[in-house]
Amino acid sequence: MLHRNLKGLLLLNGLLIALLGAVTFAPAAEAQQRFRGKYAMVSGRAQGSTPYLLYILDQNSRQLVAVRYNVQQDLLEGMGYRDLVKDAATIRQNRK
Repeated sequence: MLHRNLKGLLLLNGLLIALLGAVTFAPAAEAQQRFRGKYAMVSGRAQGSTPYLLYILDQNSRQLVAVRYNVQQDLLEGMGYRDLVKDAATIRQNRK
């Protein structure tokens, strides 16, 4: 009985070592590098909107989003999005 248990343990250890070797030497996955955002926020009202909106600007990606808080549903609702880089390029094209 002891000899049979020892064989099973040796076989299990061999499989675990093989699995560890396969995971260790497998090609690594490359993640996309995204830098941490720098954010600026300001609140204000939009035309025709009673609740205040929160405007959030990511200074690294130059993207602006407007959200408002819905009291009845207890959640933030997206109200609008702008890519300021694209907007600036459009303005430059129109001025030429």
